[in-house]
Amino acid sequence: MKKFTHILFVLVFMLSRTCFTQSVNVPLSHWVYRFLDRLETRGIFNDISTKSYPLSRTDVAEILADINKHKTELSKTESAIFEQLKGEFYEELEAVTIKANSRYFERHLITWSEDEHKIKVDFDFAQTFDVKHGDQHNETERTSRTVMGGIIRGRLGQHFNFYIHAQNTLHKGTDITEESFSPQCGAPITISGKNVYSDDAWAYLTYTRHWFQFEFGRDNIKWGPGRRGSLMISAENPLFEMIKLKFKFNRFKFTSFHGWLHSGNSNKYLAGHRLELKVFPWLYISGSETIIYGNRNIEMSYLNPIMPYHVAEHHLGDKDNNAMAFDMTIFPFRNNKFYFELFLDDFTTAENPFTYYGNKWAFLIGQRWVTPFGLKNADIQWEYTRIEPYVYTHKDSANTYQNYDKSIGHWLGPNSDDLFIEMGYILNRDLSIALSTERIRRGDGDINIPHTSDDPKEKKFLSGTVETKWSFGFSVTDQLFRDIFLSLNYYYIKTDNLDRKEGVQSDDSRASLQLIVNW
Repeated sequence: MKKFTHILFVLVFMLSRTCFTQSVNVPLSHWVYRFLDRLETRGIFNDISTKSYPLSRTDVAEILADINKHKTELSKTESAIFEQLKGEFYEELEAVTIKANSRYFERHLITWSEDEHKIKVDFDFAQTFDVKHGDQHNETERTSRTVMGGIIRGRLGQHFNFYIHAQNTLHKGTDITEESFSPQCGAPITISGKNVYSDDAWAYLTYTRHWFQFEFGRDNIKWGPGRRGSLMISAENPLFEMIKLKFKFNRFKFTSFHGWLHSGNSNKYLAGHRLELKVFPWLYISGSETIIYGNRNIEMSYLNPIMPYHVAEHHLGDKDNNAMAFDMTIFPFRNNKFYFELFLDDFTTAENPFTYYGNKWAFLIGQRWVTPFGLKNADIQWEYTRIEPYVYTHKDSANTYQNYDKSIGHWLGPNSDDLFIEMGYILNRDLSIALSTERIRRGDGDINIPHTSDDPKEKKFLSGTVETKWSFGFSVTDQLFRDIFLSLNYYYIKTDNLDRKEGVQSDDSRASLQLIVNW
């Protein structure tokens, strides 16, 4: 594998010497994604880039350039947000001859440049206080997380960019008493005296030209149109090391990667590829495929970016975990977006899709309505997700659809569904509020418990004692100063059959106050 990686790196380095704008990715947590989704739903722009994340900074700049042509259609509040974004991506916008107001330029702790090299250093900090009260807690629980980190990103010559973001988190008020370095138990935990720490880092190199990006390192991926989660690869999937290729043309985008996962097994890998197509300006369709395999060396068939994994798996003994997904996004009329995703873990047409245990599928459907009832800065979104029994499980524990102890796909897990409704309003550039309600139902099932020969062949959705959880809450986010955000969240949660125990009810409330600083 080392030899292959070296050869691939040399090939990428020896590609075109043409000068072009370099780019790293915009983190999945950045608020720009939500704003771009709003403007695309409004019909201000349409772009194939926005159907899978992360976007590169160049991708975002190209979209902002498109929005700039229609900026007179933005509301006063949207215009203010747009001007701030132009300042944040002013260097990338200069490559497409669009100027931003210097008062909105992105600030950095340190900026160094010489010839074609440029490095920027930022400091980031987050302080979160959580308060939990109710039947699930003997007394009011108060916990806190203090995150401190640094970001270094830069351009090296005409060809390469790099991104490093390291964070260390101090946990207070938890019941953690022992260190843990087993991936099956989650991210590493260290203890120093009475303090509990965890840490993580994004670290990757990119090579980019206008139609092609190569990435090598540790990063996130999100595939699928879902707001609350994604069925194939979600934003909640922990960071992992990968080699990724991305090709983007006017009407289609192709992404392929091979990744190294973290588990209790000696080796575990995830490979995936995704093709996205703009059929019409109002219709986007996508097809994705993944394969999980482990306990052996890397398979060249899965390194092949265009090889159908379903075929490759058969030729390798039919012992791995192959999954496929199809999704579409429709803009039937201005200010509205409908989306749908279908995930097929295992499927056979020879058996009933609703009763046969081996037909493991899930779907997600939703709508976003921007400026409902003529309210310019408001939006309403609903989303429903259903995951059948045994989805994400596998007979070989090495091939379970997990990274660390988290699902690579949707956080719900098998034999469950979720209905989510949110109403939001942007009061001004800095202040926004949202009201939401959610119903989560979970039946018997666990991602680590596959079907066995002792289990019946017929499945039943939401079988067993069903835990039903209703939540009602609100969130308020204020940008106190440029890139300094303060948010407050509160939720009341009512649960029937808590932990799937018949008749056990619980009423709880949870509040969270968070300060985020990126300098």
